[in-house]
Amino acid sequence: MGIFDYFRPVSTWPPEKVRKFLLEHKGQEYQLLDVRQPKEYLRGHLPGALLVPLDRLREEMEKLDPAKPTITYCGIGVRSRAAAATLKNAGFTNVHSMAGGINAWEGHSAEGEPDLGAAYFSPGHTLGEFIGLAWLIEKGTRSFYLAMANRFRGTEEESFFRQMAGVEERHQAFLESLFEKMSGQSIAGHFPQSLLPSLPEEPVLEGGIRLAEALQWAGNRELKDIVQLAIGFETNACDRYLLMAKEQKNPDVRELFQALAEEEKAHLIHLTGYLNRLENRA
Repeated sequence: MGIFDYFRPVSTWPPEKVRKFLLEHKGQEYQLLDVRQPKEYLRGHLPGALLVPLDRLREEMEKLDPAKPTITYCGIGVRSRAAAATLKNAGFTNVHSMAGGINAWEGHSAEGEPDLGAAYFSPGHTLGEFIGLAWLIEKGTRSFYLAMANRFRGTEEESFFRQMAGVEERHQAFLESLFEKMSGQSIAGHFPQSLLPSLPEEPVLEGGIRLAEALQWAGNRELKDIVQLAIGFETNACDRYLLMAKEQKNPDVRELFQALAEEEKAHLIHLTGYLNRLENRA
């Protein structure tokens, strides 16, 4: 089994398929979720869409019907895929993200969008495998944030992205300590190679996105788009740790993963607040 077998695909529909579905079904037969922020929603949204900001999705989930077809959308398609992954992890059986977001709905090209279709982390692996994969993802995400800090060198954004990179480095250290505690082995040159059947030739971020793909995409994007991608990362990370906490029988290990999930949630809120400030500048 290869590294990408640890991820499960999230269904993605092009805007044309979403239009056809909405025309052929009554509003009460489905759930259309706009996972952007309120100010974005007020500027324009799809008819009948319910505003459920991504950072509030878990709190609002109990109001939704997991058996109904559910379509998520955002600005450019990255937050909605993270939302779809969250819903799928929570047991929603028929959930789809609209590719390209409202930009594509309005006819703007979504070409070059990174492939986030595997944002759903597959459960059922050993604790060691999970720790190794989580460590690799944290490392890849840290590299992404450092690259963004270099891109915005000399601006306030550089400090922001370096702060985010520091968080990922701290999580790597936490996972190393957890591995040593659980296995009784010290971290050495074999980590995490010995825990996983195969490793990719390049760093991997949330959802199995290769670092090079994410950097290529971000190189042509505005700051707001990059922050949206980061919000997707942190949402997937929160889900990842919540999922692992749920699977642990050891209450001490479960508590550790829940703590990590809460920290990821705090970072998600921080990123969302940053995006709101950028929206206010517009």
